[in-house]
Amino acid sequence: MTKKLNLHLIQWRIVPGDVEGNLAKAEDLILSASPRGRDLILLPELFSSGFYYTALEEMADRYESVVNWMSRIAARFEAGIAGSVPVRRPGGVANNMVLVDRDGGIAASYDKAHLFYVADEDLHFIPGREIVVGRWLGLDVGLAVCFDLRFPEMTRRLCDDGAQIVLVSAQWPRARVDHFRDFTRVRAMENQMFVVSCNSCGDDGKGLVLGGGSTVVGPSGEVKGVLGGEEGVLSVSVDPHEIERVRNSFPVLKVRRKDLWK
Repeated sequence: MTKKLNLHLIQWRIVPGDVEGNLAKAEDLILSASPRGRDLILLPELFSSGFYYTALEEMADRYESVVNWMSRIAARFEAGIAGSVPVRRPGGVANNMVLVDRDGGIAASYDKAHLFYVADEDLHFIPGREIVVGRWLGLDVGLAVCFDLRFPEMTRRLCDDGAQIVLVSAQWPRARVDHFRDFTRVRAMENQMFVVSCNSCGDDGKGLVLGGGSTVVGPSGEVKGVLGGEEGVLSVSVDPHEIERVRNSFPVLKVRRKDLWK
């Protein structure tokens, strides 16, 4: 397991449908963070396109080029990078979160399972059917997207599958941004692991304002860093060994009564 991990959460206003503009903005903010080898960059949900339903399939057709951009960023800085991108699947388009390794290869890939029906996501996307824990730099990394954060059974399953850190890409509205921060903290605290949630901010062009508030929380529930509602970068250094220390000092997970809910 790595000794220290530097996290860079990149938060900005995503312009729906403007792939080139969004990637350029993300790259500028990544450059300002000056990531180094062994760092991990986290981007918001659908960072390249936003929820651009008028041309969603066209956005999905650009999946390979967007992932290639992520690979170039990863190789350039020898850093990991993660975020969600629309992708074509048999039967429709999925909201796919991908974790790219330091060498530019894909370390893990997850299709969003919980679709936010209130905003008609279920009418445009097909849901994922698997929970995913990938391996990155000696760490077991769980992947989740936005609405997934509301479901404690998902992060508990990621924990049971060995996740030490869960990365969450989101487009969470300002009206409920307190929930976003609170869920991030509670999911980390109840599973005694790191939860890292990156949101976007600003007007989405359709009257919805995203709330920002990108957050890093440690296994004891301690907030390691949080952004406000404006664009920017949250850079936080964390110690993965903290997970073992917290779990040994307060072994809640060891006394769970799994027999009561099988």
